[in-house]
Amino acid sequence: MSRAGQLLATILFTLNLLTANAFAADAIEFIALGDMPYSPDQFDSLEYIGDRIQAGGYPFVVHYGDVKSGREKCSDAVLMKSKKAIYGLLEGRVFYTPGDNDWTDCDRERAGGFDEMERLARLREIFYADRDLPSVAEWRIVRQEPDYRENAQWRYGGVQFVTLHIVGTNNGRRRIMRSDEQAALTAVDARDRANLAWLDEAFDKARRDGAEALVAFIHGDPNEFEPWDHRSRPCTVREPVLCNPYLTFLERLTRLADAFDKPVLLVHGSTSRFCLDTGFGGWRAKQLWRLNGPGDFVHIDAAVVRFDPHARTPFQVHGLLSRNALPACDRG
Repeated sequence: MSRAGQLLATILFTLNLLTANAFAADAIEFIALGDMPYSPDQFDSLEYIGDRIQAGGYPFVVHYGDVKSGREKCSDAVLMKSKKAIYGLLEGRVFYTPGDNDWTDCDRERAGGFDEMERLARLREIFYADRDLPSVAEWRIVRQEPDYRENAQWRYGGVQFVTLHIVGTNNGRRRIMRSDEQAALTAVDARDRANLAWLDEAFDKARRDGAEALVAFIHGDPNEFEPWDHRSRPCTVREPVLCNPYLTFLERLTRLADAFDKPVLLVHGSTSRFCLDTGFGGWRAKQLWRLNGPGDFVHIDAAVVRFDPHARTPFQVHGLLSRNALPACDRG
């Protein structure tokens, strides 16, 4: 081969190597888990999961709510013990959005019979002090100050991330037994409006900054609510109970995902399935997916979520412990 040919071959090899490395660098992985720890055994499991997370070099963890079982008292001591366990999974790199067991279900007798609104205020004090929250400058972390500090946004590896305070038990609209019912429902309406505004802002940032994807985290399973025969009726100030508590959020998410026209993943817990729905957006938002994460006594594991903008399947998920590929979610 001539000297010119050798030089050309070297240049092409270098370009191919650089291109391959660039593509590889664009792929990211992170950890999502929730609906645990529910028992002493699960605290032990969580410690083992934390060891695996730290050994794997994952950048951050998102806990999507329920840091205690519905049968355990919602005392400060229980909440602080759970906080220590989940925040210890990856020191200074854990994002947490509340679940229904963590506050709105605390008015049950078996959970201690607390005023749920008092428990929500206390939960925010315990979990969202500045010293406990991730503060990595390059991730551009922001929170929905001052009233909804649990709602966070950050940017990592070309992906826009957002947490939204949306829980099970009809998003806090069912079984209000200790708080003033009207005041509690008014608070849900205000939280719903804040969530929608936060979601809008996250998509605006993703578009403005050229993000390759968006991932949103909530606790409540948007397919699980009562009464089911009101699934087509959105909740309003005039009809706050006999309605679908997730419909307005899902319609907004679907519309924004369609306009974004890049991969979008909704991660949630609250139910025992561990599955991936690649067609969650249907024909209205073909790149909107849903991950029903592990937990809830059934799947004691964490989800490893991989995003690769250059892959045919941009989101890939497997169990941290099981390593198994996920089944498709049953939409029936």
